[in-house]
Amino acid sequence: MTAESAPPLIQHNDDGPAALEVSDLTVRFGSRRDALRAVDGVSFTLRRGSTLGVIGESGSGKSTLVKAIAGLLPVAEGQVRIAGNSGPPQPAAPSVGRAGQVQMIFQDAMLALNPGRAVWQSVVEPLVPQRLFVPRRFRDRAVELLARVGLTPDFADRLPSQMSGGQRQRVTIARAIAGRSPLVMCDEPVAALDISLQAEVLQLLDDLRRDLGLSYVFISHDMSSISRIAHDVGVMYLGQLVEVGPAREVLQTPRHPYTQALIRSIPRITLEKREPETQLLEGEIPDARRPPSGCRFRTRCPFAQEICAREEPRPELVEEPGRDTGSAHHTACHFWREIRDGTAAPRAH
Repeated sequence: MTAESAPPLIQHNDDGPAALEVSDLTVRFGSRRDALRAVDGVSFTLRRGSTLGVIGESGSGKSTLVKAIAGLLPVAEGQVRIAGNSGPPQPAAPSVGRAGQVQMIFQDAMLALNPGRAVWQSVVEPLVPQRLFVPRRFRDRAVELLARVGLTPDFADRLPSQMSGGQRQRVTIARAIAGRSPLVMCDEPVAALDISLQAEVLQLLDDLRRDLGLSYVFISHDMSSISRIAHDVGVMYLGQLVEVGPAREVLQTPRHPYTQALIRSIPRITLEKREPETQLLEGEIPDARRPPSGCRFRTRCPFAQEICAREEPRPELVEEPGRDTGSAHHTACHFWREIRDGTAAPRAH
């Protein structure tokens, strides 16, 4: 999608500045002739103090998206503008990072922390320009930050290997808020934790968002985590956003057939006999180096028709009755209305 054909999808009615504006962002790996377009023309805006949850299968480009926004991956095309930047949006520079404006929370806290460095030193790394040596005078600040995420002062001098997985993830959260960056990229931050700890960490993240005015882009495979923390939900497929809108609408009344298949694939426990599920997602995500023509989901979509191979669908506004003010709901599907109305019949298996 080009910037002209795909304007920012998440558009809010408030007049305040956006926390993040992404325009036609593209990330390629490999040579131009046979490049893998991990992110391909993604555009959106995110208001301050809100959370955008991003869902999709493995290989859809979710992690690449947040790493590119944070400046940890080179960007082939497009622009990233973070609140507070003066002047027009600037192209994202390759591999320089934006530590003063964006912080990352990774899935594996053990890999994200220096195993030979005391916890307090890791927490205050964003406050030290060189990061090679952390002066002792920063320790008190680290203790304050650890307390903010629910860890007592005795954790400050421990090594990461001397802590549990949940405690280590709290350390990475403390580091993310140390530099007072208004924007935090959360890449599967609770995926490695057990169920009881997931709820605690999600609550902590939401409390920090509210108390500190943070804005999150939150990547997850877990729909329950997304429904709990996200204000808006974006659905990625093969490097593109195919549906985005208020979390309640996208998760409860999805309009894109890919989103519908993802929702139907969630395991549910019931004592009643269930009818066999239909229209479940089949097959694997195609090779991003050679994506299908037209709609990229058409090779797996039960509603695909000839036009889906010829024309790439443009994002369309989904009008929902009784929608509150806030973000709009968009979907990129030629036949979403017919699917909604039941006039589009899926192909027989």
